[in-house]
Amino acid sequence: MTKLLKGTISRTIFKPDKKPENMTTIRESLERFAFKKIDPTDVRDESTGWIDAIMSFDSKNFSSLMHDRFMIFALRTDKFSFSSSQIRPHLEEAEHLYGIENNLEYISAQQKKEIKEQVTKRLKVNSIPKVTITETAWDMETNLVHLFSQSSQVVVRFTDIFEKTFEVNLETIELSNSIKQITKSGKLEPVLGKVWGIQ
Repeated sequence: MTKLLKGTISRTIFKPDKKPENMTTIRESLERFAFKKIDPTDVRDESTGWIDAIMSFDSKNFSSLMHDRFMIFALRTDKFSFSSSQIRPHLEEAEHLYGIENNLEYISAQQKKEIKEQVTKRLKVNSIPKVTITETAWDMETNLVHLFSQSSQVVVRFTDIFEKTFEVNLETIELSNSIKQITKSGKLEPVLGKVWGIQ
C-alpha cells in the first residue's frame, strides 16, 4: 500500500527548466530509464528506474500515467545490502574451508576478496533486495514536480535520474514560494485521492 494513504505527506518540490513536447516523448523517456530487476548473480547490488504509480511491478506500460493535468509515476530502487554481522559467520566459514581445502595457513588479501565476493553472491541468491518506492506528480500546468519524500538520499537519486530521463535541469522550490500556485490550482489532493484512493 502506498504511503500516501498513511496520513501526512512530506514532499519536495522542483521546477524543471522546460516541459516535455508530448506524451509520446514522455513515454519513450520513461521507458528508456525504466526499472529493471537485479539478477542476484549480477555484479550490481542496486537498480533504480521508473515504474507505474499504482502497479509497482509495471515498468513497461505506465497505464496510470495521466490524471487530469498531472503526470503520475514513481521511482523504484532495489538494493541488496548485508551488514558486516550478517556476512561475518558465512565469510569466516568460507575462509576456514578454503584454507583446509587448499592446505593454507595464510589466506592473501586477494583470496579473501574473492571469497567475500562468492559469499555475497550466495547471500544475494538466497535473499531479496530492499525495495524503496517514491511517488511523483508532475503538474503540466504549473510545471511543478512533487516528489513525495524529503530524504536527502532519495532527492539526490531522483534529481539525477529525472534530469537524465527528461533532459532538463531541476531547481528545488521552497514550499512557501510555490504554495500560491498549489493552492490556486487546488487539484493535487483530489487527483491523488482518485489515483491512490485517498478519502
